[in-house]
Amino acid sequence: MTPSEGRAGYLDEHAGSLDSVGRSLALAEDDDVDLLERVRILADVGRSVDEFFQLTGAHVDTVRLRVHRLLVRQGHALERLRPPMAERGVELCWWGELSDDDRQVVSALFQDRLRPVLVPLVTEPGTPLPPAANLSINVAVAVRDSGGQRRFGWVELPPVVPRFVRVRARPGGNGVRVVPVEQVVRAHLAALFPGELIEGSAIFRVTRQAGIVANPEVDDMLTSVERQLRLERHGRAVRLEVEPHIPDDLLERLMGELDLARTEVYPVDGLMGMADLAALPLPDGPADVGRPPVAPARSRSRASGAPDVFQTLDRGAMLVHFPYESYTDSVVALLERASADPALLAIKQTLYRASPDGPTVRALVRAAERGAHVVAVVELAARLDERNSVACARALDRAGGHVVYGLVGLRTHCPVTLVIRDGGDHVSRYGVVGTGLQHPTRRPEGMSLLSADSDITADMTDLFNYLTGYSRPARFRKLLVGPGHLRSRLLDLIRRETAAGPAGRIALKVYRMVDREVIDALYRAAQRGVAIDLVVSGACALRPGVPGLSDGIRVVAPLGRHFESSRLFVFGAGDSASWFLSSGDLALGQLDRQIDVAVPVEDPGHRARLEATLDVLLRLPAWEMDADGSWHRRGPGAEDALRRLVHSAGGQNGGGDSLR
Repeated sequence: MTPSEGRAGYLDEHAGSLDSVGRSLALAEDDDVDLLERVRILADVGRSVDEFFQLTGAHVDTVRLRVHRLLVRQGHALERLRPPMAERGVELCWWGELSDDDRQVVSALFQDRLRPVLVPLVTEPGTPLPPAANLSINVAVAVRDSGGQRRFGWVELPPVVPRFVRVRARPGGNGVRVVPVEQVVRAHLAALFPGELIEGSAIFRVTRQAGIVANPEVDDMLTSVERQLRLERHGRAVRLEVEPHIPDDLLERLMGELDLARTEVYPVDGLMGMADLAALPLPDGPADVGRPPVAPARSRSRASGAPDVFQTLDRGAMLVHFPYESYTDSVVALLERASADPALLAIKQTLYRASPDGPTVRALVRAAERGAHVVAVVELAARLDERNSVACARALDRAGGHVVYGLVGLRTHCPVTLVIRDGGDHVSRYGVVGTGLQHPTRRPEGMSLLSADSDITADMTDLFNYLTGYSRPARFRKLLVGPGHLRSRLLDLIRRETAAGPAGRIALKVYRMVDREVIDALYRAAQRGVAIDLVVSGACALRPGVPGLSDGIRVVAPLGRHFESSRLFVFGAGDSASWFLSSGDLALGQLDRQIDVAVPVEDPGHRARLEATLDVLLRLPAWEMDADGSWHRRGPGAEDALRRLVHSAGGQNGGGDSLR
């Protein structure tokens, strides 16, 4: 079989994405995982499914079946967690479980705090309702007035309403008890629709397709994006979640209002919007399960004589692996030092899914307010984080920074920083190339290379000139920049190993592996006897272990939460191998539609660390993929082994030093 013989060589990307969510859910079902971590994982799983529908709107049969299975597993997992959560001081109750005394207390709270902000709506037959907001929780109701006319009503729970309502503690207890707010509202519909006979009700939740278009043709692109965000609730509905026993007339009315078919309706038995578990008042715990992040090697406080950050990087590059090593003591330390540096000339930074309150934007604002030249390339169409992107752009503009929005038709996806300072008789440049995106609400993940290498920083200068529209470089010295060069160079490296036959080696660590051209190239390499190891945390369209097609390809997925954003490419073995950290995945079309950067890893110490990391990921695979696309679990998870590896090494960085 050759790759050109049809679709038999590829697996479905959407199904693969949901399978990866299912592997994450397995952690929430694992009794050996910390209880609070399991609750957080359930919230992450809920958010991932929400994002899947917002970004794809997919409803093919394979997707529906997987989503239904995930919903059932989520519900069972939460029910299993409720008793141990109560023992840890957080009791999640259902309305039907409350005593009469508890209900009286909650009813008083409803009258005082909830009823004033709720807006019950009733329409005449044939009259449309206002659109329900994306991911909003709502209560639909069928009412009959005093004249006998049957009408349809609903109550949308606005963001100002708490997701969980506190119930008084049990006698003698000091824990927190909560009940979902939608159950409280449903129990008080008579108060919201006085004079009406309530004939039926149901809780429902709507998901709308998201995606803001940053149109470069408009005069004010930022204002255009803000206007689209205000109209977000008018996006096309792609999923309706309902209670399993919703009255037929209410379901038909909701489907008609939202223009949805039965195949787009998903019954949920239990809590809707599992992502909202993140709003539970969980007890304080460690920032991360297990040991906290370590500072990079030879970390010392400034008071004890730590070397200057710039001198540190002048002596050698630093490789940092998050969340096992400290983001604060590396990337943030560089930005903070630069923003206060009297010799600072400029900071150039790309921002994708950044937070206006995060350390990166705060440092850029300080530098701009001090009069340094600050250039921020803000990706306004950062999927599902457009509001944060707009806020970052506004904050930097107010501070006097120069804000640009990248290139027409291309998403700026690479996390890149360039610091330029006056070194006296010369200009010094310091750069950071990251593989991970610093999400506003999540822990830093991935890897970053901090370097003062003259070729790398010169390439970064050219890259920023490209992003700000000045010029497109004919070539880069060391960086691989997509689109264009990144794809062609990766394919060249695969062909190089293909020519080596059984002596060749390819190892790729990515989140998604769905690019057809890359997959075909890997199939050809496998047919020539090249050993190929793939670590894929998300969707994988490649079929491993198919006789005559991919016998020598192994695909594993680590069991853990911190593997999405560290992307690593290895071609060859020994001293002649080519190692790269990359901001981009091998996703369908991503190599052609995004600005991504791969940076070479040249320091022997850094390579040794990455080799050890790969060894852990491949030697202890928690999941391994079969030729039919299914996954089987084997061995322990690799996350603890990686954490031990980093801690035992003391955060060594191949001759680099801590930036604090």
